[in-house]
Amino acid sequence: MKTYMYMLNLVERLHDDKNWTKEDEIAVEEHYLRLKEDYSKGLVLHVGRTLDVIHRGFGLVVYQAENDELAETYMQNDPAVKKHCMEAYFMEYKIIFN
Repeated sequence: MKTYMYMLNLVERLHDDKNWTKEDEIAVEEHYLRLKEDYSKGLVLHVGRTLDVIHRGFGLVVYQAENDELAETYMQNDPAVKKHCMEAYFMEYKIIFN
């Protein structure tokens, strides 16, 4: 298994609280529940986010996958990414301290 990370940013539309729809809220809840479940399985190693999500803020997921293709697929299947609430990109990641 290799270690990867993906960074998440809210799409610009969601920078304004009044633009959130019920569907957006559901997608982000599904995102949270998926990460929580995969963390309990040991697939996800770390999840966090900055507190200022608008000014250069981001979320971070550190996870394991067998190869780049599966790592990208995992990221693309994140409900918040799939439902266009967040944009994401991934790369291989090396943990220095844990």
